[in-house]
Amino acid sequence: MNEENNSDSGHPQGLPEPGSTELEGLGLSASHLQLYEFLYRMRENPPTMLEIRSHIAEENGEAPAQTDRRVRDLRAYFQIPAIPEGRSHRYHLTGWNRDRQNGLRRALSRRTRAQVLAPQRCAQCGRTPLDHQVVLVVDHKIPHDWGGSDELENLQPLCDECNSGKKAFYGEYNRYADQIRVAADHEEPHGRIGELLKAFQGDWVPADLISVVASMKQYQDDWQRRLRELRTLGWEYETKRLKDPETGRSLSFYRLSHWEPWPEGAIRTEIKRRERQVKKDSS
Repeated sequence: MNEENNSDSGHPQGLPEPGSTELEGLGLSASHLQLYEFLYRMRENPPTMLEIRSHIAEENGEAPAQTDRRVRDLRAYFQIPAIPEGRSHRYHLTGWNRDRQNGLRRALSRRTRAQVLAPQRCAQCGRTPLDHQVVLVVDHKIPHDWGGSDELENLQPLCDECNSGKKAFYGEYNRYADQIRVAADHEEPHGRIGELLKAFQGDWVPADLISVVASMKQYQDDWQRRLRELRTLGWEYETKRLKDPETGRSLSFYRLSHWEPWPEGAIRTEIKRRERQVKKDSS
């Protein structure tokens, strides 16, 4: 028993030590190994993204965007949850990623692929291989990096063109992956919007991002209404508008100032109940 405890303390959560044959066998780049070593050494005091960027920049001058991507890359192998602390997040290396094998996503079974592609129609543009000579691929509605799973309900058929466009569009928001991951799994749009606002820890949230997250599981043509309805539950938020210096476009931002626990049961049901009660009290 004592030997097992000693082994665990020297090899926490089964994590390979920096420089070990096990780690080198993953085929990671030198930059990824450098990042892993830093996260490994900082397990007792997990660093913020700012601290990670600063350390890597001092070591090899790498740009912040590249460092952010390498953190996402390592998550293909290891669990690195972002733990909220104040207005920032601390990145804690905790163990192997149990949902991956050898750093690669487990391949979808042929049965699953066939089931997803069975409609033979792109879920976004409606084109078909037979009539429009498009190639269909299996797409994750919520990307893996944003917390999406390989479950059937998170898969859809998209043509190559729509799939490429979606990747480019979603790629604009990858820097918010940690905040999105917190909100994406909520079943209701009110919940996704609310959890996203909470995840920003009092910082301003771009309206475009709220729109994307609100529509993750069901498209919301009026997500602003869902946001306003949160006030029925006692939530409060601020808004501001800024002009994009490059495009001249007016951009909206939202910041959460107060939130309440979610009601038991469906959020929408509770909102409707409270709205009816307000009308009854005022009549």
